[in-house]
Amino acid sequence: MGKKKSVALIILVTVVLLGLLFISVTPAFYVNATQRFTSLISIFDLGSDLGGGYSVVYYPEGVITAEEYAGLVAQYEETKGTEDETADPAGQYTAHKGIYLSEELMDGENVTETFRTEFENAFRAICERFENKNFTDYTVKLQDDYTVYVEIPNVERNETVSSLFAMFAYGGSLTFTDGASNEMIASRETVKGASVVDAGDGGYAIKIDFTKEGRSAFSTLTGDMVSAAGDSGTATMYIRVGDNDLVSNGIQVNEQLDQNSIYISGSYTTRESAETVVCVINSVLSEDNQFNLSLDASQIYSYGPTMGENAGLIVACIVGVCILAMLVYSLVRYKGMGLAHVYGFLTYALALVLCIALLDGITVSMAGVAAIVLSAAVMVGFNFFAFKNIRDEFYTGKTLTAAIKSGYKKSLALTIDSHIVLFLLSLVVYLIAVGSAQYMALIFMLGTVISAACTLAVTRFYLYMFLAQPKNKIAFCNLKREETEDE
Repeated sequence: MGKKKSVALIILVTVVLLGLLFISVTPAFYVNATQRFTSLISIFDLGSDLGGGYSVVYYPEGVITAEEYAGLVAQYEETKGTEDETADPAGQYTAHKGIYLSEELMDGENVTETFRTEFENAFRAICERFENKNFTDYTVKLQDDYTVYVEIPNVERNETVSSLFAMFAYGGSLTFTDGASNEMIASRETVKGASVVDAGDGGYAIKIDFTKEGRSAFSTLTGDMVSAAGDSGTATMYIRVGDNDLVSNGIQVNEQLDQNSIYISGSYTTRESAETVVCVINSVLSEDNQFNLSLDASQIYSYGPTMGENAGLIVACIVGVCILAMLVYSLVRYKGMGLAHVYGFLTYALALVLCIALLDGITVSMAGVAAIVLSAAVMVGFNFFAFKNIRDEFYTGKTLTAAIKSGYKKSLALTIDSHIVLFLLSLVVYLIAVGSAQYMALIFMLGTVISAACTLAVTRFYLYMFLAQPKNKIAFCNLKREETEDE
């Protein structure tokens, strides 16, 4: 590589890396009165241990809190003996642990079997929906026997938390209807399931797959809808769970649809919003998850990181200090090779930051931080392994150029084999795990792929790029032997 070409490449690569470093880690600031710069790291989706989250309690209709009951008592005492006297809540509600149950739900001293069964179905459905949403960490548990307490991490920046909690409270069966006499009630016999697919226009779509029986029924339904539409020839089909519409404004149908799958798009700009609808659809296809209770999810609370308010900043500072120490060590020990390693590591780190920030569905918790650190250690270790082999080859009497080629050749087999094994192991974990373990495996998979590329090609390219400049290339690489020549 010529010196002029080397200089041009060094300038270009440095500018690009500095630009990416700026947009990746620079603290947020206002560009002007209305526009605010936000770094890539600051838009990471964080688990509840680093970013906090939201909680809600689902209250079935007829179940109230102790505070609400106290309010009814106060209202009764205030209006007692007047024309506006309210009913005595003591005759309307029965205390049960920290909640109060309406007498309509009671059969003597116990709740009715109908309410118990409906609530069990509701709890089962809510558990399945949050499990399929696949948060890094979440909590769904019974509270006071007849309410459901839920915690989720603060990752719903693209989807309002209130709509998520509200939609996961929908009860009833899945129905395709025109709002009049034409309807099809879906089940496992007619619908295989729903999934999220890329719509190709920057948004996402929901794909609903029919069974053979479901395809026939849906074809008949849409044909009847179009016929009933009259002269307009266009019917509006609603997809509902119980009385709740899953798709706002419905879907326009202007012909009979006889196909194995339908795609619903147009209003899902993020994977998260489409995924929420898919979770609801898949859960209600089973009769065991259908319920007719009305669940209130209006009381939503936020909470801070479980590891402490500044946990994310502290972790970032610790990792940053360790990286800085490693880079300084590489420069001191390997000089020019260390400089190539610094550029290679920055390329690795910035590529990983871009992937985590821009790919949908990646959440960083402490497990994710561990995956980042581990994959970084792999990248650093194999770079240093290649440098050691270069030194060993140089000490045997080879020229610097021959030593570099031979050193990388000796490193090739172990580097490739190790990265393949690590990638396959993380892939297996990703496929079988859920929550934090799955996201940890996904991050490590990305890190392993980037590490392999940077170790095998990028760092080596940077080394040749820098070697075109110094006159004493051996000293530049911090290599010594009894007899040296300026190569």
